[in-house]
Amino acid sequence: MPDEKLDWTAPDRDRPMREFGYHMFMFTEVTMVGLESGNYPPRSDLTGRSYNSFADIADYGAGVLASFKSKIAELDINYLSQLGPRGEDDRSVSERLDLVAGHTVQHMRQLYFVLREFGIEPIDPIDDSEFPPEYVLTILW
Repeated sequence: MPDEKLDWTAPDRDRPMREFGYHMFMFTEVTMVGLESGNYPPRSDLTGRSYNSFADIADYGAGVLASFKSKIAELDINYLSQLGPRGEDDRSVSERLDLVAGHTVQHMRQLYFVLREFGIEPIDPIDDSEFPPEYVLTILW
């Protein structure tokens, strides 16, 4: 996305695109830290407002995704049924990971929509048919 859009906000949200981009990855990072440490760290989207380019946000996201993939590959299947850290919610580890997946799909689809509204076609977008159907709410106009 062009950096000129860093401060663009949707009409119904006071969340600039720089914060939105950060938020997409931050939620995953907070979950992984919580599952590893036993405590979900406080989260704030405001950190996203400090990014000065979408490339920097993408670099942050690449680090989060690399860490996520590494940690997921190491998870013991029995761990998935255990309750996760207390404090933020009472979900099992698998339920929390499902929440992260649904959250990510929702925001990716929103990002695709915004990019297209700006006249930018996403590179290699994931088609809705590739997501679990429960993560895809059809938009009817």
